Amino acid sequence: MIWGLSALSSLGFLTILGLSLIGPRLGLGSYWPPEETASWQHQSFRALFRVGVYPLVAASAILGREIGFALPFVGCGLLILGFGCALLFTGKLGWKQAFGSAEGLVTTSVYAYSRNPVYVATMFGMLGWAVLLPYAAIVLPLLLWAVLYILAPFLEEPWLEARFGDEYLAYKEKTPRFLWI
Repeated sequence: MIWGLSALSSLGFLTILGLSLIGPRLGLGSYWPPEETASWQHQSFRALFRVGVYPLVAASAILGREIGFALPFVGCGLLILGFGCALLFTGKLGWKQAFGSAEGLVTTSVYAYSRNPVYVATMFGMLGWAVLLPYAAIVLPLLLWAVLYILAPFLEEPWLEARFGDEYLAYKEKTPRFLWI
């Protein structure tokens, strides 16, 4: 059961990665970020992301109940802090804008220190998750999710440059992609 949920979760993240990286070469157009909320890209991303996350949550709950959690204070701290900050930073950006709407470039608050603070914070949350449940069936989909979040900015940057032009280029010049790069 755990490996089935892990496989389903991994499939969701791998499909997003595949569509993002290979889709344009197959003539499917740009997958991420989506142009319109009604587009197949936006709708399928939302569905596939849920396929990635929901089985992972279910597998984690089952494993945690059956086996217990490793390093609960460290893991929970990172998980809550990471995902909590990701939600807060998404709110600062705006929910629509976080999912492909071009309503204006946000360069203040945490976005003055990182062009992708939601991804950075989420990775801390994923690290906490892996510390809580350091089992291959959990860590594998988390790694795929992390790869997705490491690659996403490279897919988003040409889109942002096209939408916001010199304003984005100036922001890109002075603000690191993540916290350190």
